[in-house]
Amino acid sequence: MKSALIVVGVLAVLATHGQAWSQSSADLAGSLEEALGHFKALEDNLDDNNAELALVHATHPIAELYDSMKPQLVAADPALDMRVQEILNNLGDRTGPSVSRAQAQSAIDDAKEVVEIARMTVVGEALSNDPSFKIDLAKGLLETSIAEYGEAVENGAITNMPEFQDGSAFVWRAEQITNTLDLGTRTAAGLSGAYGDVNAAYDRRADPAEVESTTRDLMNMLDATNEAKVGFAGSLEEALGHFKALEDNLDDGNAALALVHATHPIDELYESMKPDLVAADPALDRRVQQILQNLGDQTGSSVSRAQAQSAIDDAKEVVEIARTTVVGDYLSQKTDTKLALMRGLLETSVAEYGEAVENGAITN
Repeated sequence: MKSALIVVGVLAVLATHGQAWSQSSADLAGSLEEALGHFKALEDNLDDNNAELALVHATHPIAELYDSMKPQLVAADPALDMRVQEILNNLGDRTGPSVSRAQAQSAIDDAKEVVEIARMTVVGEALSNDPSFKIDLAKGLLETSIAEYGEAVENGAITNMPEFQDGSAFVWRAEQITNTLDLGTRTAAGLSGAYGDVNAAYDRRADPAEVESTTRDLMNMLDATNEAKVGFAGSLEEALGHFKALEDNLDDGNAALALVHATHPIDELYESMKPDLVAADPALDRRVQQILQNLGDQTGSSVSRAQAQSAIDDAKEVVEIARTTVVGDYLSQKTDTKLALMRGLLETSVAEYGEAVENGAITN
């Protein structure tokens, strides 16, 4: 049908226009995580008494990361920017062979502290603690680790030790971030095993193609946790569509069709949402269930249009509460998430239209 083909065309356009989250705070957070990876490599080399490699990792943050961070730091707090620059500039001297290991650690701890201050000042506590944001940070580190390893290993031998250590340190930092997430025992165990596979590949000096494949398998596992939340958000969007159809039928005085759309969310969507709601907030689950169960009665022919709208508005409100609670603001506002939700709604609309129209007439 022509209408279905138009929707498929729209889906194709949407599929080509995904954009990564590009807020400057997210970029800065990624650079801060890389800095922490460099600090880990610095500590490891100090423990191994390798002053040459320690110096490389002590200077990487100022040489490779600071310039990209500076605009956000200056905009947030010029004094903080100067402090970050000074600490990173001096890290090589303060961790060199002329100082004790304890003095070097003190300098590294100062650098870690200023990283956390920069995180809280520019990124903020709410975004920094958002689980989906943390997953994206871990994935960013893993993506960078693939490139680092590819530049470091050839024919089973390390040809560039600093890059090899960078890759390993970024995998380490990604796992540290992942370990802060509450993902459930089974998911956490699976991710732990996947990190173990990546680290084992590093230990074997595996071919870069194998390390990339193993690392991307891990990244796909991390993605799956966000995809489940996007699936939940898709159910919320369908509920909002039903509310719109409910409103339209109330405005048309069609009580029979209004009742159909009032009951669709509880009949068709709630059971798929319930596990996520219970896991996030059992009280919220009960509230969602109650509001959706009562929507038919509260918008029926025995109530005024204004009373019905009040009930619909309550349902819309609880949808937004559920979105914030389960999906989170960060993931909800990502362009890629919104595009995925749009594609999902349009994909479903194709099936709905196919069941509804035949020979130019509406049969359902």
